[in-house]
Amino acid sequence: MRTTDKYLPSQRDTWHWTLARTEDDINDIVLMAKGFYEREVNDIFTTNTAILRKNVDIAVTEQRYTLNRQQIIIARDTTNGKLLAWSWLKRGHYTVYAPEEMADAMFLHIDLELPERTRITLCAQMIQQWILWCHLNNIPVLISSSIRQEQEAFLKLHERFGFKRNGSVCYYRTERYFDE
Repeated sequence: MRTTDKYLPSQRDTWHWTLARTEDDINDIVLMAKGFYEREVNDIFTTNTAILRKNVDIAVTEQRYTLNRQQIIIARDTTNGKLLAWSWLKRGHYTVYAPEEMADAMFLHIDLELPERTRITLCAQMIQQWILWCHLNNIPVLISSSIRQEQEAFLKLHERFGFKRNGSVCYYRTERYFDE
């Protein structure tokens, strides 16, 4: 048993995971990104809600028809349906020096008003979903990074899963998860 198995979804969770599918999912994803995370990049990029909405909508539509190109998952509260977390993983990335395909964890957003323990559990469950999705789709390398000011707990959680960390970028050979 892996030490990270304690984060697997269970009856104690007050949320459920699904693929993002609906207009409501897209709206909530955009609102969360804008409300909690826009300030992280505002001094670098000119953020535009319409551009984010368009790109999330395109990704959700593609996911609806082709499940192995990208994955946008959401966690909603089981009592009130509120969006608690979402992530976007996309395949098809390569380095200029190696033949292995990579899946890039483009976004992982969690409601920052949730208790720390809940945020950690949601994050760990997303990482587990990414690894499983990569394994099922024969993607050998998973990459995750952070641009946030407060990133240490996020990156340490990746290390617990066995990711190799270089600065704020974490790399993982997906077959390792099933070899443990």
